Amino acid sequence: MNDKNKKILGGFLLVCIFGFTGYGIYASVTDTVFLSFGNKWIYTDSQGREVEVLTTPERIISMAPSITEILFAIGANDILVGRTDFCNYPNEALDIESIGGFSTPDLEKLVSLAPDLIISPTFNAESTATLEALNLTIVIVEPGSTIMNVINSIRDIGKLSGYTKEGNDFADQLTDSYNLIVDKTSTISATDKMTCYFEIWESPMVVGNESFLNDMIDKAGGINIFADVNEEYPMVSNENIISGNPDAIFITEHSAPYYSQIISNRTGYSSINAIKNNRIYSVNDDIFLRGGPRIIQALENMTKYLYPNLL
Repeated sequence: MNDKNKKILGGFLLVCIFGFTGYGIYASVTDTVFLSFGNKWIYTDSQGREVEVLTTPERIISMAPSITEILFAIGANDILVGRTDFCNYPNEALDIESIGGFSTPDLEKLVSLAPDLIISPTFNAESTATLEALNLTIVIVEPGSTIMNVINSIRDIGKLSGYTKEGNDFADQLTDSYNLIVDKTSTISATDKMTCYFEIWESPMVVGNESFLNDMIDKAGGINIFADVNEEYPMVSNENIISGNPDAIFITEHSAPYYSQIISNRTGYSSINAIKNNRIYSVNDDIFLRGGPRIIQALENMTKYLYPNLL
């Protein structure tokens, strides 16, 4: 690699491709548009960038576990040549060459894999420009703030990878499963709906209305007590939670072992319905926090936690 590229490598931001989306937590999505000419597409990505991509790429690098899962789910893993250290599902993903972590990718390794397409779920102007300066093609596919946004992002990734039919077929299957669940939860009366919140970290950091997890709570028939907060993952006070008096609490398996104390032992929490009725649910981070193929599994699990006899 020449001195110019080495200099570019040295300037690569630490917080570049992924940020907190390591488990698949994402911002909103914009509409995408494909325009074709010859063996190329002009793809308008989630950031409104018009990117020229091959209609049938042969070497793709995934910059997120959710994207890796999608490529495997639609059968496009044969052209997946690079993934992050955190892309651990399915097990076969571990056989794919790693380009490092989310915020500290080995850019020299990335370049050596000669990808003709890089798919990322997050956008950073400087890091994207760095990749493009190395003549690499990168598109941003943000799954968005609703479950249907996630499903539609699967269609886009199918199109981008040259597996359009497979992507659409799989997205249709997820949509059918989604509709079956929502048909049931939509019958729950407003007075019977359970209130809840989803805690990402003990600060407490919770799910606000700009996260697809807020939509998941809604589609599972619940009411997020922080649905009026216009952020993805706002920080709230313990007093906010106590006054909200949720009927159920969701926490993540990976974070809970590192809490300074368990939720039920927090001062004042003994008055909360979820604590009194032992309705604290520890959920699998990878299934719930990744906007990918397992999102309907997460929705089904959440629904069963809230309403065990409904499905």
